[in-house]
Amino acid sequence: MEERYSSKLVTDLMLTRKNTKNGETEVLLALRKNTGYRDGEYELPGGHVDAGEDLMHAMIREAKEELTIDIKPEDLKIVHILHHYNGDRINFILTTDKYEGTLAIGEKDQCEKLEWFSVNNLPTNIIPKIKKSIEEINEGIFYSSL
Repeated sequence: MEERYSSKLVTDLMLTRKNTKNGETEVLLALRKNTGYRDGEYELPGGHVDAGEDLMHAMIREAKEELTIDIKPEDLKIVHILHHYNGDRINFILTTDKYEGTLAIGEKDQCEKLEWFSVNNLPTNIIPKIKKSIEEINEGIFYSSL
């Protein structure tokens, strides 16, 4: 019998805002540190879905752990799916415009800083698949793979 493909599920949160000075859309990115994976590069906050956990509740948990904010499941919306089949992952990128609390670094041992960037001028030290996903979301592309 042929072995079936399996993937880890990952949730990423794409929080955006309008810059009041120039009207550009900005995205919140986290600078990784001390993780052993792409430290010194920016990414969307998020993480793996735990066993027995659904996507929305995984995102809610990750947002609380990493950003110290509370989100309700009904306020989350999937905006992009990235099938990273070479890395055995499926990333679900979610967004919301409603949350409670103040954005802050919740995992100071793994995040150097949180920073807002224009979606049209992302940092050069961003994880390439995250840059690709943000660009595709801006183009209205719901699914991609790599």
